[in-house]
Amino acid sequence: MAKNKSNKRSNKSRKSLKGKWNHIGAPPKNTRWPGRPFTMEQLFERNSKGSNAQCELSLRNKVDALVATGELIELKSKKQPHGAVGRPKAVFVLKSKFDASKMEKADKKAKTAKKSTVTVVAPTPATAPAPAAPVTATPVASSASPTPETIAAPAPAVSAPVASEAAPAPEVAAPAPAPQVG
Repeated sequence: MAKNKSNKRSNKSRKSLKGKWNHIGAPPKNTRWPGRPFTMEQLFERNSKGSNAQCELSLRNKVDALVATGELIELKSKKQPHGAVGRPKAVFVLKSKFDASKMEKADKKAKTAKKSTVTVVAPTPATAPAPAAPVTATPVASSASPTPETIAAPAPAVSAPVASEAAPAPEVAAPAPAPQVG
């Protein structure tokens, strides 16, 4: 039986999921922040070289987190140079390096972490439906000679549902029988 050589190599060189810092995943890398106002591109250039290189997504997440905590201040956006067309570039500065006399904060409100709120609604007690109004029959105008169809039989008594044991159901009065002609 020949064993797969790649399995042998992977078993010998395989390391534990926990690194030297005793947590799963790569250890956090230190970010070099400029001492003056900077754009995201300048931050990428500063932190993309050497053994401490970081990806753009990690740097963007760090900037968003620091803006949310207030350690990083967003300044007014920088327009494209020479009137070029394009989106203005966001400019940031560390809170410790912010000078109000020389720098102007952005007009928009800083992003904050979203807080989830749960609204608890207390259940309302169930109420019985209101009793139905009594049904009364109205006399029907008959023609000169009554026919069996025009003679109305007394309507059956309609009982409403009882709201509670203590309250009796309203009684329904039966209509008077139609006069017989004949």
